[in-house]
Amino acid sequence: MNLSQAIVYDIETFPNVFTLHAEMLNSDTSQTWEISHRRDDRLQLFAWFTQLQQTQTPMIGFNSEHFDYPVIHWLFKNPNATVEQIYEFAMRIIKSFDRFEFAVWQNERFAPQIDLFKIHHFDNRAKTTSLKALQINMRSKSIVDVIGTEIELGSNLTDDQIDRVLIPYNIHDVKETKKFAWFSMPAIEFRIGLIASLPGDVLNFNDTKIGAKLLENRLGDDVCYDRDQNNRKAKRQSFRSEIVLSDIIFPYIKFKNPEFSRVLTWMKTQKLTSADIDDPEADLVTKGVFKGVSANVGGMDFHFGTGGIHGSISKQLVRSTNQLQIRDIDVASLYPSIAVVNNLTPAHLGEHFAREFNQLLIDRRTHKKGTVENASLKLAANGTYGNSNSKFSVFYDPKFTMSITINGQLLLCMLAEWLVDIPTFQFVQINTDGITYRIDRDYEPEAARICKMWEDYTHLVLEGADYSRMWIRDVNNYVAETPDGKLKQKGAYWHPSPLNFAESISTAGPPAWHKDFNPTVVTRAAVAAMTQGIEPEAFMRAQHDPFEFVCRVKVDRASKLMWGGQQVQSTSRYFVARNGHTMKKISPPKDPATLGHFKRANKLTDQFFNSVIDEIGIDVWDERIHTKNRSRVTIRETSIQAGQQLVVCNDIDDFDFANLNLDWYVNEARKLIIV
Repeated sequence: MNLSQAIVYDIETFPNVFTLHAEMLNSDTSQTWEISHRRDDRLQLFAWFTQLQQTQTPMIGFNSEHFDYPVIHWLFKNPNATVEQIYEFAMRIIKSFDRFEFAVWQNERFAPQIDLFKIHHFDNRAKTTSLKALQINMRSKSIVDVIGTEIELGSNLTDDQIDRVLIPYNIHDVKETKKFAWFSMPAIEFRIGLIASLPGDVLNFNDTKIGAKLLENRLGDDVCYDRDQNNRKAKRQSFRSEIVLSDIIFPYIKFKNPEFSRVLTWMKTQKLTSADIDDPEADLVTKGVFKGVSANVGGMDFHFGTGGIHGSISKQLVRSTNQLQIRDIDVASLYPSIAVVNNLTPAHLGEHFAREFNQLLIDRRTHKKGTVENASLKLAANGTYGNSNSKFSVFYDPKFTMSITINGQLLLCMLAEWLVDIPTFQFVQINTDGITYRIDRDYEPEAARICKMWEDYTHLVLEGADYSRMWIRDVNNYVAETPDGKLKQKGAYWHPSPLNFAESISTAGPPAWHKDFNPTVVTRAAVAAMTQGIEPEAFMRAQHDPFEFVCRVKVDRASKLMWGGQQVQSTSRYFVARNGHTMKKISPPKDPATLGHFKRANKLTDQFFNSVIDEIGIDVWDERIHTKNRSRVTIRETSIQAGQQLVVCNDIDDFDFANLNLDWYVNEARKLIIV
């Protein structure tokens, strides 16, 4: 596939106007087409579609696979559609509960589609991200969102609104999508490299799906699917109505420590059950089952869960010295390795899975890091575990998932138990796949010997690193410094590099593009204070990039964002100022409350509440179902940076260092500093 001729595009649809803007990926050549009551460019637009079809030119969009492309595909198939009909079709897509109802499959598209929204897995509820939020993270000069402020969704636009607002907005979104496409180029090129070896719409697969499809491809359809009498494929899966933990805990896991022994004994009496025992396909209840399960060993609390184990010291600076050493040990490829060495498989895939899963780990070691082959096999190994708990995957078997996570934390506890009796040994943290500890250097050889014993016993491999200092707030938020001065920054202490901004976001893992990591100057100042002894105020006064100081706010479309008495766009950029306005989120009542009615009391069933309403009427207070103070449902107001004056700077030229409330930023940095 040739990206040199690729185009970036976006559409806008309103009852009386449709626009499509496109720009070449590798040049500024661009074009806008309009279909409205005043203008009709469809003949030129269809000619362009035909050219794209003949040349198979890639089309790059944002959230385009499930909206923009189905609309233009339908328009191409219905060349005489009116602008009202185009809008009606677009609204049917937006209102559909089934995102696949209007999907156009890969082999039916007139040109290849690359959807950046899909590649980055923004269609995952936990990662969902708008183009406007990305513009802030990309440090774009202007953040433009005219919907809800200058034009309303579903309204008929005037000629002035089309020319002055809609078309510039359409053009701006394409330029920002193009900018994000360039940031995403390694991911795009990686997928292009897989086209020949991986079937399906690989250009739009997220990383996890690529990994699953690679292994699925190795196993073959005959292993992964059944076929009905019409030769239609159906995924083979293993549904579970319950998982008895004593059946999945490895028999060789044993403890002498009374705390670990207590937890192991308790675990062996537990079972995970489905939400509805009569429905073998119901979701297993796996979250919260282990709530409050912990053990105190070596002076640290170990917290257990179905997703893994964690524990750490709290808000401390830990140093290595001439006598004391900080050592971090991780299990290499923990989850895939547990599956391989213990011959764990999704029940419906059996020995075929075991053989191919083991082979892909072997094959990966034959390819250098940084190659497409190595990266794809790593995804195949790690992605398979995640997909084993997804009902949409051929690897679905929650027993396989839980066998890995439950045993993984117990195996780490075994290592912890073996290490804790070494003189001078101190835990720093334990998290999912590893342990960090501090120990007298004279006893480190003994710790290394025990680690080797554990490796021989479990057939897992440990990888180690030394730290000179660690500033640790908790297990997910810390800074670790290696002896050569490199920093490992996690959670609240991570920030993109000011020297290589885009690459540092793309390669960091979470937090990444979908996260809000602003204002970065706060984190950078805190880290500089801890690692270099620079006062936060002095550090900040030396910064001259306004993007370092901006913050982000985002509200849903049902709410309004008010800056003083002015409504501003729902995703906005701002800075904390000495002189500005307060900012509030104005939201309608929560469903199913109705504005002006008496507030409903807590802990009522819908059945009881509605039965009383049927008895007394909708707007009569009743102590059985309403709050005792007879309060009524009102519009909800939520302050943004309560007590602070803010200035909106969606255009970065509106940023003013002279008006910056530097004290606020300094105080925020001080909250992060650990001494």
